[in-house]
Amino acid sequence: MFERVKTFYNEHEPACAAGFFVAGFLFDILAVGRIDRLHNIIHQATYLSLCAFLTGLELRETFGGFKPPERLKTAWRYHVGATHFMLGTLLNIYTLFYFKSASLGTSLLFLAALASLIAVNELKPFKDSGTLLRMSLFSLCLVSYFTYLVPTLMGRLGVLPFLGSLAGASLCAAVLAWRLNKRLPEHWPVVRSHVVQPFAAVAALFAVLYFTKVIPPVPLALSEIGVYHGISRLDGRFELVSTRPGWKFWQRGDQTFLARPGDVVYCWAVVFAPTNFRERLAVRWRYLGRDGWADSDTIPLPIAGGRDGGWRGFTSKAKYQPGRWRVEIITSDGRELGRIDLTISPDESSGPRKTRTLIR
Repeated sequence: MFERVKTFYNEHEPACAAGFFVAGFLFDILAVGRIDRLHNIIHQATYLSLCAFLTGLELRETFGGFKPPERLKTAWRYHVGATHFMLGTLLNIYTLFYFKSASLGTSLLFLAALASLIAVNELKPFKDSGTLLRMSLFSLCLVSYFTYLVPTLMGRLGVLPFLGSLAGASLCAAVLAWRLNKRLPEHWPVVRSHVVQPFAAVAALFAVLYFTKVIPPVPLALSEIGVYHGISRLDGRFELVSTRPGWKFWQRGDQTFLARPGDVVYCWAVVFAPTNFRERLAVRWRYLGRDGWADSDTIPLPIAGGRDGGWRGFTSKAKYQPGRWRVEIITSDGRELGRIDLTISPDESSGPRKTRTLIR
């Protein structure tokens, strides 16, 4: 049985390597828990260390700085597949984190970029550049790891935690480059092009994405957002009153808001944040006028982390006009955590409303 598997792998090595990569994505979809769990943090650090170690050995082997022992030659043949599996797992984890902290479009673009990288890695013309591309993927994972870890440890978002993230990742990349340079003293240009330059490019890209407010605000995650006709708190629970007809199942609450005189528009939000995390969110109400979207109100919304189900809260607006509205939840460093669109229309009816109450 083992020989058959070995033969199949040898005959279809590129496809198997790509399969390992995809398996890494699928493996952790159900396994990833809270972003701040210690075992998750250690698990990712272990995979990052192993990826750096195996890819570093591969680079040394290319230039005669490493030769696997006889007893490990068979196992060493599968190091590329193992590295792909671990990179796939890490990229899956970080993509899920980005998905929870950003729009679906952003996550899909990120996934498409990752799929393109692995496809290019397996094309024959780029076969000699396999180590370089794996180092690029490793750099992406390394920066992503610190981008959420440092704010989690500091308990807040902002420029300082982000710069600390880049500093932590840079230190790890510098140690890797230093060790490889010691092992390959005559091949510093190779170490620079395969380790230093890919990491520098990824770090620079993250910096641009952060300061242009594109990179999602991990470790925060908007678990739920909706618009309702009424929200009240009772004994630690919230009662959300909705008039949405059952057939509009795709709407999150009363996104088609039928307003009668005296009605108040409520925006409900559930935000997950790690333990001991503090953040001052802002809820920005915007109205679509003739000249485009215009700000109407910005309401502060301080949150505290630690609850498994996320921090729960709401804001309300009593003064409004009919038309299209948008509610955006913004972090203290100006990044958008989530949004919801709604249309406010006058309710011409005067009879009793059919409502339903949701308990949160």
